[in-house]
Amino acid sequence: MGALRRISGSTLVETMVASVIFLCVFVISLETVSRLTLSENDTVVLVEADHRIKENFRQYGDGRHEEGLYTREYDWGRVTVVIRPYVNYTDLQELVVTAHIESISKRLELRHIVERSE
Repeated sequence: MGALRRISGSTLVETMVASVIFLCVFVISLETVSRLTLSENDTVVLVEADHRIKENFRQYGDGRHEEGLYTREYDWGRVTVVIRPYVNYTDLQELVVTAHIESISKRLELRHIVERSE
């Protein structure tokens, strides 16, 4: 039998230092992930913004409004409606309804081509 080899291992202090470093990295990454996900209030704001987009589309999508920019302010941000002529068609309008949500820096947009009614 040969001589026994001595296997070196970590000391208790080295193990504790490595554990603290690992724990700090884990806590920082967990906090970052929680900031990236939507909170419950953000979900409510997104649902309300979607509702307001559809509401403004129903109001301005009838083809009877003049071309231009219409804006409505809400607690969470604003909805803008842009009505412009559709390219090469005099009887059609392009309708773009956009919600700008300021608290989470998001923008939702709905685009449609509507028939102009006079």
